[in-house]
Amino acid sequence: MVLAHSRHLLKTILTSRFRNLLLLAVVAPFCFGGLNAKANLLTTFPQMADLLTFAAFSLGGGINSTDTFADQFSGNTDIFGNVGIAGDGNLTMSGGATIHGDLYYYSTGTLKKNGNAMVVGTTFHDAVTGGPTDNRLNAGILAAMTTAANAFALGPTPTGSINLSDHQNLTIFATGPVTVLSLQNFSLSGGSTLTLQGTATQNFVINVSSQFSLTGSSKIVLSGGLAWDDVLFNVVNNGSDVTVSGQSTLNGVLMANKRTASLSGGSTVNGEVIANKITLSGSSVIAHPPASSP
Repeated sequence: MVLAHSRHLLKTILTSRFRNLLLLAVVAPFCFGGLNAKANLLTTFPQMADLLTFAAFSLGGGINSTDTFADQFSGNTDIFGNVGIAGDGNLTMSGGATIHGDLYYYSTGTLKKNGNAMVVGTTFHDAVTGGPTDNRLNAGILAAMTTAANAFALGPTPTGSINLSDHQNLTIFATGPVTVLSLQNFSLSGGSTLTLQGTATQNFVINVSSQFSLTGSSKIVLSGGLAWDDVLFNVVNNGSDVTVSGQSTLNGVLMANKRTASLSGGSTVNGEVIANKITLSGSSVIAHPPASSP
C-alpha cells in the first residue's frame, strides 16, 4: 500500500508542467488512530504542546553579544509571539528589533538591548538556576529533541532532494493522515514555489539531512485546509546554517535542533522557528498565529 501511494505521488509530480524536474523523494503515509476533525502536529507529537506556544525557541542560547553563533535579532526585525532562549541563554537585540510577546531566557544568560530594541511583553528570567523559567526551557529542549527523533524515525533514510529554481512550481498532495518526505537536500530559489496540499485532518513531516535553504523570494505555501501547525520541517544532523532569505516565505514549523537558523533580507516564517541558534536581520519576521485545536 505504501509503495502504491509513493508511485502515485511521484507520477503526479513528474507529470506536472516541470517534467524535467528531478525529484528523488521517498514519500510514505502513516496513519494514526483517533483523529478528530482537526489534526495538528500534536496528534503525532503530543510532547510539543508547550513548545508550540513559542514563535522562536533556541536550544543553545548564545555566548556573548559579539559571537556570530549567539542569538541576535537586529535591524527592524519582528517576532510576533513568545521567545524562549535556553542553553546559555544569551540574547542580543539591536536597532528596531522587537519581540511582540513574552521573553523567557535561562538564568545564566544575559539580555542586551541597543537602540530602539524592545520586548513588548513580560520578561521571565530566574535569579538562580533551577527556577520555573529554567524548568520550562529545559522541558522545551527535551520536547524538541524527542520530536526530531520521532519525526526522523517515521520515514526511511533520506536519499533524495527537492531543488526548485527559476520560478518553478511544485505541488505535493497529502496521501494520508501523515505524509512523510525523507530528503537529503531541500532548496528553493529564484522565485520558486512549493505547495503542500491537504485537508485540515492531514499533516506533513519533511525530514532533511543536509542542506535547507529558501532564497530569492521563494515560497512554501499551504493549501486545502492545512495550517502552520500541521507541517514540520525537521532538519537533522550538524551542518550548514538553515537559511530563509531574500524576501522568501515559509509556512510551518521549522526545526533545526543542531544548527543555526538564519532569517535575513525581509524573509518571513509564519509559524515557528526552533533551532540551536537563531539570527534575524534585515526586516525579517517570525509571525506565530494561534495554534489550531485538534
